[in-house]
Amino acid sequence: MLVAGTLTANIGLQKAKAATGPAASNPLAFTLIAHVAAWNSTVVGCTSGTPNCNPTITQFRGVTFSVLAKWGDGISHDFAIYTAGTPPAGVDTANPCFTTNTNGCLARTPAITQTMSWGINFNATIPKDDFTGLGAYEYYCEIHPLSMHGKFTIYKSPDLVKAGTVNIIDVATVAFSFGARPTSPNWNAAADLNNDGVVDILDVAFVAFYFGQPI
Repeated sequence: MLVAGTLTANIGLQKAKAATGPAASNPLAFTLIAHVAAWNSTVVGCTSGTPNCNPTITQFRGVTFSVLAKWGDGISHDFAIYTAGTPPAGVDTANPCFTTNTNGCLARTPAITQTMSWGINFNATIPKDDFTGLGAYEYYCEIHPLSMHGKFTIYKSPDLVKAGTVNIIDVATVAFSFGARPTSPNWNAAADLNNDGVVDILDVAFVAFYFGQPI
């Protein structure tokens, strides 16, 4: 099952990673380069409009991750996390940011300038155990929201036993509930990593993809 999950994962998933540097293998710490054309548009191999620009970043419910936003051009920027579905027209530096907001800004950095890089630590609280699918957040430069806009996709944590690493016990926990639905005797909501109401090969694929990874 682990082998099958790994094969599926390699086809359908991407690890979150930093744009550059040694943090590239850590899914909980990554870097975005601020540029008016798009986040990461100055990274080698990335031009405005390609997938590496404004990348969709995978993160995990209940696990704090960090974003380092670095200056990349001659213009001031900021980095802000908004609730899912917030359109560019709804983004404004005057919006108050609270992690408890159900609509609008959740967190933001100070201004990112030539001499400053800023980081944010953020703990995702979604998706809920409601079988409605993955959680999501929007991230923006609030000064240039039309061009500098990406998304976070939030799964339940593959570190089910909270050991700090995705290990064989996590794989076994998902495998034990394989095929289960909420009415099944072996149902475990935590094993439904993509929150779709069934523990299937997609959940196995996700835990296999992060097998051995610190979380």
